[in-house]
Amino acid sequence: MVDEMGLQERIPLQDLDLLNRLSQYFDSLDQHLRAGHGWFIFNATGARGARIASFIANRLRDYMPMATVYFVPWRDFSLNAYMVAVELESLRPQEGQLEGKVKKEFDIATRVSRDAMVRMVAADLLIVSGMRPEHRHEVIFLDETVARRYDQRLSTILLTPYRADALAEAYEEVVPQSPFWERLYTRMYERSFIAA
Repeated sequence: MVDEMGLQERIPLQDLDLLNRLSQYFDSLDQHLRAGHGWFIFNATGARGARIASFIANRLRDYMPMATVYFVPWRDFSLNAYMVAVELESLRPQEGQLEGKVKKEFDIATRVSRDAMVRMVAADLLIVSGMRPEHRHEVIFLDETVARRYDQRLSTILLTPYRADALAEAYEEVVPQSPFWERLYTRMYERSFIAA
């Protein structure tokens, strides 16, 4: 598959190896989905990150009818985390007092955020690209999402521009002395292929 794309001469050997491994994964995707296998891909930055995300999206086109897939850029994941954990939560105590346009907007935002959350938790395969947590609510939302998916044995692919050690440091900056990084890494390590 990688050779067919004419990429062999233009990409680094490590990326060629990763794309070949991803090809094998997608060649037997149904088995991996049944087992809940995913990927944790580090150093997916710039052109490399775009190449990997594009490769995954192209391979998934063949599986769309037989599997539910939700591909979420980090920006959208982060926005949904903010809406659920911060904005909507701050309005919840006033929910009964909201009227007119404000109530309508609250209801729409709640429905859209809930729908996105359900898709993230229930899709056969969730792909989050560009993962770079900068806020506590993002870390907590990702932790809850991955935990639910892990418990249901659903496949998750996470692409991050960070190296593993740099992502651990980012977690330490955002949520110091918390178990979130260890839980995420342990869950992903147990059921996912890892690529640096």
